[in-house]
Amino acid sequence: MKNIVHAEIEDKINAIEITPEKMVGRGGLAFMLRYIDVIGLHDLVEDVVGHLRFSSKGKAIWTIVRQILAAFIDGTDTTMNGFDQRQKSPEYAALLECKAEELIKGGAVRRFFAKFVGYRYPLWRKVLHQIFLWRLRQENPSYISLYVDTMVLDNDGALKREGRKPTYKKKKGFQPLHIHWGPYIVDVEFRSGEKHSNYQSRAVQAIAKLVHIVREQYSTDIPIVVNCDSGFLSEENFSAFEKLGVHYVGMGKLYDYLYEPLMNTDYNTLPTVQGTNAEWAYYEFGSRFKTGKDNRFRRTIFTTICREGEQTVLRGTRPDSFIHTNLGCNEELDERLCAAGGGHFLEAQSIITLAHSNGLEELNHRSIKEFMGTEHLPFKRFGMNAAYYYLMVLAHFITEAFREDVAAEIIPQRCYPTRLRRTLIDFAAKIVRSGGRTIMKVTRTIFDGINIHTLWQRCNNPPLLLSAD
Repeated sequence: MKNIVHAEIEDKINAIEITPEKMVGRGGLAFMLRYIDVIGLHDLVEDVVGHLRFSSKGKAIWTIVRQILAAFIDGTDTTMNGFDQRQKSPEYAALLECKAEELIKGGAVRRFFAKFVGYRYPLWRKVLHQIFLWRLRQENPSYISLYVDTMVLDNDGALKREGRKPTYKKKKGFQPLHIHWGPYIVDVEFRSGEKHSNYQSRAVQAIAKLVHIVREQYSTDIPIVVNCDSGFLSEENFSAFEKLGVHYVGMGKLYDYLYEPLMNTDYNTLPTVQGTNAEWAYYEFGSRFKTGKDNRFRRTIFTTICREGEQTVLRGTRPDSFIHTNLGCNEELDERLCAAGGGHFLEAQSIITLAHSNGLEELNHRSIKEFMGTEHLPFKRFGMNAAYYYLMVLAHFITEAFREDVAAEIIPQRCYPTRLRRTLIDFAAKIVRSGGRTIMKVTRTIFDGINIHTLWQRCNNPPLLLSAD
């Protein structure tokens, strides 16, 4: 204890006072909002939902949406009380580049979401479709790989929520249908909890809509591969994908008749495929469903795990899997895929890797849940919660696009929202007026640490977003 060096008297804090200067703790939010303003999201939102402003006396739709997106991207407090607290802060208004009286209260946010009661909330899907096209034009992929799945939002603790129904996870909540493209959630159908994956073929309808948009507004012949789990297994779905002119990889179920071609097969002689954390033995054959109107033979691949992590597994003792696909079965589609540089997808090894990457694709579910902060939705009405969730997905999409367009050198790979917020948003800044200009000031450590100068230039010159038709 004698060797402990105490701080000098002059270094100790003696008092706490109020400063008239505008200090903010989420300085990076200004970069996000500048990016949102410059890409042209304002025009797109006004084109799609601007007509819901019923009175010229109220705030413009975009004014409200912009502040909601800011709150969602910030993630500190997305409740209605959070809007009430921020409405009292002139510092927050300065960060949002608006006047203090333009900040909205929680009541205004409730009234905004109340506009989407009924069948208006799907309007937000048009916004998601257009920003999907925007990213396609920006990233210019040679082929498109889509993943379709549902995700459960656990609202079991909520007393009254319209559409809060029992889910397959034995929790009451909601189960939206998602379509992913890489880190982006490009389409959502918000649904009540009891809706299963293949409910009323809505997944096929959603895929068909995206394919139509891509073919009409982006490229008429770009190869598209749809990946889905066993919840979407059906003859009708696969036939619909084939009519759409897309490839698909679907996980199957362990039906007894599928094991018939394997009856005399020695699993120990099967070839293997090496994955990231596992290894599978596989066997290829053709099969067709026992039920359905048009039962055609399809390429089928049986896999059984033989190594998991560092542990070798006795083949045939762990749950097997069957994979159904039309990769390698349609000459015209296969030629397009090969011409686009996706010829490796025709090989069994790539198909198995793609099918067993469903777990990695579901990381998007973890990402959006972490981005939300809580799975509980705030309103009693179904349409209001749906609109709230669509805007949350939109904010998540924009955040991922910002990371790619502006902060790729700071965060070069996909990451969870907590890291992105901690790195790019959560730093202190001071906003001052000097020489007729508004200036944000940060410490030298922050300025050099995340290369503020470059970030500011890039968020002011992002790829522009085209408005909806």
